[in-house]
Amino acid sequence: MKANRNGETGKPPHRSSRIFTMEQQWYFSTREGTDIGPFNSRLEANNGLQDFIQFILLANIKTLRIFLSTLNIHDKKNLFNYHKSY
Repeated sequence: MKANRNGETGKPPHRSSRIFTMEQQWYFSTREGTDIGPFNSRLEANNGLQDFIQFILLANIKTLRIFLSTLNIHDKKNLFNYHKSY
């Protein structure tokens, strides 16, 4: 079942899974285009994704800036906006 996210209106867009496998290892992709892994199983990758989301939502801005500076992210501003919206 597709549903709108908080703040969205209209028909929900197509969403693809953020979890994928490559060379028998599991990864997840962030909205910003960074792949994180490897994990030994799809379940571990899913748990890692949930942990990542919680970190982004709960991190203070200084910690978030330091963390983001270490990633190869195309749109860091998007992550700050995501953080501020919660």
